[in-house]
Amino acid sequence: MRRSVLAFSGVTALLLSACSGNGPSNLKVHEVALYGGSQERITWVYGDLNGSSKSSVKIGGVAVDLRPQVSDPLATAGSLSINGKATYRVPTDTLPQKLSLTRDSSGLFNAMPMNGASIAAIYYTDGAAWYKLGGTTGSVRGQSSAGLRGAGQLTDAEADAVAAVLQPQGPLAVAVLNDPSPALTVEPQPSEILRTSLYILPNVLTTASGTTGTVTTTPNTGVPNPNTGGPLTGTTGNGSTGNAGSGLSFTSLAQGSNAAATSPTVQVATTGAQAAALYTLAYGRQTNPPRPPALSGNTLVGVFIGQRNSGGYSVQVSRVAASGSNLNLTVNITAPPAGSLNTMALTSPWVIISVPGRYTSASVTNMPALPGQTK
Repeated sequence: MRRSVLAFSGVTALLLSACSGNGPSNLKVHEVALYGGSQERITWVYGDLNGSSKSSVKIGGVAVDLRPQVSDPLATAGSLSINGKATYRVPTDTLPQKLSLTRDSSGLFNAMPMNGASIAAIYYTDGAAWYKLGGTTGSVRGQSSAGLRGAGQLTDAEADAVAAVLQPQGPLAVAVLNDPSPALTVEPQPSEILRTSLYILPNVLTTASGTTGTVTTTPNTGVPNPNTGGPLTGTTGNGSTGNAGSGLSFTSLAQGSNAAATSPTVQVATTGAQAAALYTLAYGRQTNPPRPPALSGNTLVGVFIGQRNSGGYSVQVSRVAASGSNLNLTVNITAPPAGSLNTMALTSPWVIISVPGRYTSASVTNMPALPGQTK
């Protein structure tokens, strides 16, 4: 009987040794906790599988499978996939608003930390580029920034990944909080744990130079404060052209995600007054929207896809054809992939194009329930 007990003990020890040997070596865990306009904790796990196809750890008391990394916007070099995903993601708690920020048309920002927030730095994107503000309180200028590099304890690769998925959802601000959220427990103990906490403020208002104001959002609901309204500015297109040899030529003048239009619609402008009204609709209630270009015999067409409950949506025109005085547009609508990182704020994407010649109406073939409107 004693020999059997010893044999059993030896087998048990061997199994335990094998289990511990299958764990990843050089285990490192990096976390970023997002609050405000996006509420989730993103965790990257780094380590060596030592030739195995998989391993496992416990994060927050939950056992997860670690395998080679998958293709994903948030994947970083050296990190492992977690349960088949690039990162481990769980919700964060709701926090009171930590930042109010406005920007005037000259590029001057007015920043105000709120509810006792201790803010280390503020970054801003208009949807086209990133800027780091020269301070966290009062009137400050922004300087061109390489995305979110330098934010908290994020590595450059992690900062680049988060910046890349947030930038198209601008205009928004990212405040680096000095008080990181409590770390998730990890078993076995990692050799390195890095933590960063970010507060996301979507729909940053642009005002006329010399005016000030505040923007208040309701975190975790996607519903803008009724006193300030909703999205208030958009981003400018690059003047690209399309339809060479496949229909009418056109130029994309501008596009954005924060129109005043809440329902799908298409607008045609053939006069200066109509063009001004079109730009006012596109840029919402922005105090100083850009001026529309001179028509010079061209027709402007704005396509508005209506209100969406998060960031990550956009619309582009891919083809334009004519039938008499009517333009027929083919559009491509981009929706956020399932599980992608999106701001929780109402958006209303749009695009404006210019078509040579004069047309009085327009319609969209591949967007159901989008009414044409004759001007």
